[in-house]
Amino acid sequence: MDYTKLSDIKDRYKDYKEIFNSGDLERSADILEEMLQRIEGASDERRAGRFENDTFVKKSDMDGRPIYISLNHVMEYYVYACYFEPEADVKCTEIPVGEYYRTYGELCLRLSKFHRAEDAYRKAICWNPVDLDSYLGLAECYKNLNMLSRYLDITRQAYRFCCTRATMARYYRNMGFYFVAKYQTEAARVCYTYSNIYYKTENADNELKYLEDALKEETPEYSIRDMQKILEEQDVEPGPDSKTIGIIYRVGELMMEDKDYALARDCFSIVYDITQEGRLKTLLDELDKDIMNSDN
Repeated sequence: MDYTKLSDIKDRYKDYKEIFNSGDLERSADILEEMLQRIEGASDERRAGRFENDTFVKKSDMDGRPIYISLNHVMEYYVYACYFEPEADVKCTEIPVGEYYRTYGELCLRLSKFHRAEDAYRKAICWNPVDLDSYLGLAECYKNLNMLSRYLDITRQAYRFCCTRATMARYYRNMGFYFVAKYQTEAARVCYTYSNIYYKTENADNELKYLEDALKEETPEYSIRDMQKILEEQDVEPGPDSKTIGIIYRVGELMMEDKDYALARDCFSIVYDITQEGRLKTLLDELDKDIMNSDN
């Protein structure tokens, strides 16, 4: 990436934020679009990912060059390494180009420009194939475009990057929507009910109420075992991906060894959120003390 051509790009992003906060969404979208066109013109790096068969995300083709990834957090570096097994050096971009594309996708969604949003999210994923928010945003595009097969493919790929109670709840709501669209009402009810176990939302409650009204019967009181059985019959995972949780925990350990307590706390807090293990709560309390002491 020729950064001499992009020396003012972060200032332009500040301009975008000011315009966005003023409420002028169309103009702020124009600023982002102009920024991204300039970045494309200055970029010839090998990106971390690519799409195969429209929706399947893979590592970019081997060509002897290093791989560039646009990270949101250091833990993503390790998640990418584990799932995509890069054969070349992985380097980080100097500007958050993945974030810029994701932000543009979010804005296009708000403006109901779904094809532009789709293109932006796909490019964001190519720059960072483990960015959960970009997968969820792309799924939302396909939902609005009534492309259910693609919606399902992207939602299933997003699953392995869901590592908090809120994101697991979002995964089950996504699957619930898919089953409603396919008239599989029992699976839909289970997904929305299971979603609320992870993180209760008005959206899931409303969908359950919609199903009650449509079917003219109350939502059954499923046991956890019954729900997990129905989920497994539909090839829906009944819990988070243990591999992902293990990676994040290991990154926390590595950050502890480097005495980077703030990053370690980020990792352990994610694992605690999903597991609620008491020993992690104790560790987080100790890290809070270490961070406080290092600031003094």
